[in-house]
Amino acid sequence: MKRRRERPRSGGESRGRGSRPAGQSQPGRRGAPARRIFARWWVAVLVVAGAGVLVFFGRSWLWQDNGRATVPDGPSTTMATAEQNGRPAVFPLLAVSSSPFLNTKPEVAYVGGQACISCHPDQEATFRRTGMGRSMALVDPDREPPDAVFNHPASKRRYQVQRRDGKLWHREMLLTGETEEVLLSEYPLQYVVGSGRHSLTYLVETDGFLVESPLTWYQSQGSWRMSPSYDTPEQPGFERAVGDGCLVCHAGRFEAIDRSLHRIHMVETAIGCESCHGPGSLHVERHAKASAKTDPAADAIDPTIVNPSRLSRELAEAVCQQCHLRSTAQVLNRGRKATDFRPGLPLVDFRQDYAFESPDGGMTVVGHVEQTHQSACYKGSDNLTCLTCHNPHDEPPPEARVDYYRSICLTCHKTEDCQVDTARRNRERPDNYCVQCHMPSSPTDIPHLAFTHHRIGIYDQRTKTETPSAGAGQATLRPLLDDARLSEIDRKRSLGLAYQEAANNEPDAAVRARLGRMALDLLSEVWGRGLRDGFLDSSLARLRFEMGLDVQAYAESALTHSDIAGHERTNAMFLKTVALADQGRAEEARAVARQLTQLRRQSVDWVLLSGCEKALGDTDAAYRALETAVRINPRLVHVHRELADYYRRQGNGQRALWHEQRAAP
Repeated sequence: MKRRRERPRSGGESRGRGSRPAGQSQPGRRGAPARRIFARWWVAVLVVAGAGVLVFFGRSWLWQDNGRATVPDGPSTTMATAEQNGRPAVFPLLAVSSSPFLNTKPEVAYVGGQACISCHPDQEATFRRTGMGRSMALVDPDREPPDAVFNHPASKRRYQVQRRDGKLWHREMLLTGETEEVLLSEYPLQYVVGSGRHSLTYLVETDGFLVESPLTWYQSQGSWRMSPSYDTPEQPGFERAVGDGCLVCHAGRFEAIDRSLHRIHMVETAIGCESCHGPGSLHVERHAKASAKTDPAADAIDPTIVNPSRLSRELAEAVCQQCHLRSTAQVLNRGRKATDFRPGLPLVDFRQDYAFESPDGGMTVVGHVEQTHQSACYKGSDNLTCLTCHNPHDEPPPEARVDYYRSICLTCHKTEDCQVDTARRNRERPDNYCVQCHMPSSPTDIPHLAFTHHRIGIYDQRTKTETPSAGAGQATLRPLLDDARLSEIDRKRSLGLAYQEAANNEPDAAVRARLGRMALDLLSEVWGRGLRDGFLDSSLARLRFEMGLDVQAYAESALTHSDIAGHERTNAMFLKTVALADQGRAEEARAVARQLTQLRRQSVDWVLLSGCEKALGDTDAAYRALETAVRINPRLVHVHRELADYYRRQGNGQRALWHEQRAAP
């Protein structure tokens, strides 16, 4: 049985569905048609595969009654707990740790890797040959993989890789079985992500927004295939936003324009020196002085730039962990942004990472840190870190890799310690490559790829080949790093947000429902105690929307925070628009929806805007908005049908036929 939506309580607490602000007339005749229009558009979009954020948001309309979470009624019912002795409750932010390195301070400016070359040309040259140094680049058609055509029957689409007009294009067509081509989308590629050792993924810049292409080149197979998580019937095509969550580990430096989700200004494309050494303005200034050239202490620790080799193990690892520690959920601390971390500081000052309690968690692409920490080698050493095996400034050439890594193992172990029968070892691995047996290549959660498993140990053949379990059925999350510095209420906030992220990524409906309720219980308790921040408020709005509860008060509270940006800002605006529209306040909803379409490129926002325009009587504007929606997501079948009917009524048979062709299920 579907859960009924919660009715607003009497007493005028928060303006939910069916309520109206003081001084505003009943929606009356205009309100009722507006609600019918919105219901119609929502149904049309929800039944279509690949509707972007609706794949997430749409669950609320299909939520099964697996038990109700305990939730507060809204801000007015929690005001007493939000105040202490008549004063607002105060929850100080976690203070950032101190450091002897001066460039860990947030006000120190970045200068870009080019400023480092004059003094460090050798390191720069070798670094650019590493995977990090080639993390992202502008697309050069002469250097990219070959043209190709392949079909993706699951989503009924055909893809073509084509060089044209001096650019590399990805084209998306409807797989109809007919000879006539039905083009859905085509875009020139702007950026390539990845070094090419394993794969190459491509980004498109369209309408000022950065989005991911559905096609990836897989080096091991020497072929184009669907990008990670796109190999499904409901894959999003060219609609997946690329924002700070992706770029923080793949790009050097970037800036989100106007706090948008994925309007991005790229400052430094590939990972550079400052990603590991911190902002360099103080260092450049110091060494620009003539006196620095004759400084007798030049070989001493330079406090103007972080040198990871001079850090404690915890702090040195944090430099790598900023990108290579990623398990079930990752939550920013209250008041922090993804780009706030500075090398030389503890990672836990900025974020918390969580994993399900499991004896042997599944392999993930960036799960190397937690795997290393499970190793007996790591536990038995005081100084084993990522830098023990990996030189961030250089990589051994392929012909030297075996000797290079074996020599590292042999600094602690002896060849004669190997317990494999000598005859067998000479037969199978005459080079005695320790990594082959003790850090085997393992399946990952991304199809077509296998990575070196970083849990150093003794593996039998079964362990090396089996596909690991992700442990998603577990219901308990634990922090991967020490979260003791967080206050008790911030620990609950972070854990609640972690459960929400775990629920978002969980395919099993029953597990997803259970995790969602755990998230809602924790976050509702935190809200009830008076804590407010944009991330918390927006997340509560999303959870309540999924469960069919009122969201407007939470969405509006989120938007009162001046620092809210990206996903949290746009999700709050989306939910506020839905709440206003559901009340028949179409003009107010339209104003928010128009702002929203400038901050992210999602077809659902344009469908929502169309409903507002139609409710206000502007039919032409409504259908223009729908045209934009299907340009963003060409597989909105019901919207294509609606547009075909509209153009047929207008006497434009050619345009009607165009939409009918793309309305094929």
